[in-house]
Amino acid sequence: MTDDQQFQWVDTEQAMQSCLKHLSTQRRLAVDTEFVRTNTYYAKLGLLQIASEQQVFLIDPLAIDSQWLDQLGDLFLSDNIQIVMHSAGEDLEIFLRLWNQLPKQLFDTQIAAGFIGFDRQVGLQRLLKETLGVEISKDVTRSDWLQRPLTNQQKLYAAADVYSLLSLADWVTAKLNEKQRMSWFKEECDALLNRYINKPADSELYLSFNGAWKFNKIQQAQLKRLVQWREETARSLDTPKTFIIKDPVIYSVIERQPTQKRELMSLGLQPGQVRKFGDQILQQLSESEPDTASNQPIAPPLTKPQQKSYKVMRQWLLTRAEELQMPAELLASKAQLSDYLLAREAGNLSSSSPFLNNWRYSALQGYLDAKVIPEIQS
Repeated sequence: MTDDQQFQWVDTEQAMQSCLKHLSTQRRLAVDTEFVRTNTYYAKLGLLQIASEQQVFLIDPLAIDSQWLDQLGDLFLSDNIQIVMHSAGEDLEIFLRLWNQLPKQLFDTQIAAGFIGFDRQVGLQRLLKETLGVEISKDVTRSDWLQRPLTNQQKLYAAADVYSLLSLADWVTAKLNEKQRMSWFKEECDALLNRYINKPADSELYLSFNGAWKFNKIQQAQLKRLVQWREETARSLDTPKTFIIKDPVIYSVIERQPTQKRELMSLGLQPGQVRKFGDQILQQLSESEPDTASNQPIAPPLTKPQQKSYKVMRQWLLTRAEELQMPAELLASKAQLSDYLLAREAGNLSSSSPFLNNWRYSALQGYLDAKVIPEIQS
């Protein structure tokens, strides 16, 4: 974006009223955010960028009263407006933090690009250049978006991120329709929204510690408490989880079962962490009679025969992805493919397949079902 491509800077009530009046007439908007998340649990919003077909707005959330941001949220979250974003995940976290809701209609151009043959995580810079011939700079991506005033370079960069986004959405829409994959794309956007709306509860976060499958029931119960405590503490203090205790240290704490704070330093905690959190960490380990009966056990890894079968299926997945001209990671993740393999082995594909009731059932499962896994000697 160049200096002659104008944007409107919004940092007053009058400017915000004018912005809202214009946006209320639109049926789709390109949206992006700039934020800082270096030493906090929550991202600190520094800038909101919005583009309609006619105008780019840069809204300063540090200067605008919350009531006006609430009105903006009402607009974003209405049933009849489409929000166009690229790689929307972190932006959706901002939405949840601001408004505790997400858009009803999301159009993620990164997801769309995967369905028409681009890499699963293709960046906006590359996508714009290869589709529309538009070049944007990423020179100030990591700059401080909470500083004031923002530099003109920062403002131009921020405006460029949304300036061509609606044109890009039109371009990828045409390609999706050519390939008859618009319904697949819409399902995947909805699935992204659902993942953020239905995030795992704090009490379930321990299940992502895959390496802890070997822990016994009591250790897994301790892990559950420790991970849940860390999440709640990080949230309440608005500090990164790693500032409290890092994942590898959690494993060490569960394995070594320390009983005194001085032992924690030998397991990888820093002196400041031990002073602030040592007693609480030990408390998560020492509570008597941990509840183990209701805890879901952490799933073990695939057995060696299953791993061999997985490799065969992974090769089938790559072949199918090539046929569809889609990235294999979009067609099925490692976890999805593993879950399919386990359901297939158990004869539960009709109820337990991860591909049921979504676009992958027609795109992939029928293909996999028709394949015979060769008997592999262990």
